Amino acid sequence: MKDWDCGVRPLAGHRVLLVTPGCPALAGLGDGLSGLGADCREVFAAEDCAALAPLEAAFARSEAELGGLDALVIAVGSALSREPRPLTGFSPEQWRDACLVPLRTTRQCLQAAWRTLAGRAARIVLLGPNLALTGASGLTALSALGEGQRGLMKSAARQWGGQGIQLNWLGLDARAFARELDAQALARSPEMGDPAPALGRTPDLSWGVAESLALLIGAHAFTGASLPVDGGFWMVP
Repeated sequence: MKDWDCGVRPLAGHRVLLVTPGCPALAGLGDGLSGLGADCREVFAAEDCAALAPLEAAFARSEAELGGLDALVIAVGSALSREPRPLTGFSPEQWRDACLVPLRTTRQCLQAAWRTLAGRAARIVLLGPNLALTGASGLTALSALGEGQRGLMKSAARQWGGQGIQLNWLGLDARAFARELDAQALARSPEMGDPAPALGRTPDLSWGVAESLALLIGAHAFTGASLPVDGGFWMVP
């Protein structure tokens, strides 16, 4: 039985901003967080995420509508990074669009969050595909982007902890993160070939991922952590 079937809403009273440019598969995540009691606003339009200034403006509008911010959930992607191709198949311009531009947008999201929070305590959770922990043949841009985002998260977590801002990263099952990623494009567990997840299923957005976000948003002792939310496919030592 799910906790909220008994009337428990772990995110009740929490004001959450969901930022998902370039990640259309995550469109239902706001409903999952709202189902757990959160008051959510979403920022995903390209014009709001094109540079730091419009991001700050979008964050400020959302904060005003919510009456404050308790947490931000950030996922930045690029359709080009999710197209399987060898590294040598990218032109310099394509590599920029697939990896460098969304990585810069991620940094700008964190900068906008810092300025919007203005020293107030909050939780920030970055989302990415679980393959950022391992890499995947033909998905060099996506792997590099995900690992770069994890690096930004860890750097900010170390610097902002004194202000009560906690940052963590959730590694979603790659096919939940992006529908166009099929099994043929994904890394296999080296010791077992291609097993099913330990739990026998991969968590969906409305239940497993939203529940894991609620855990991190409500926790006081996590920062700088990378947690796979893939049903036990990859287990981090």
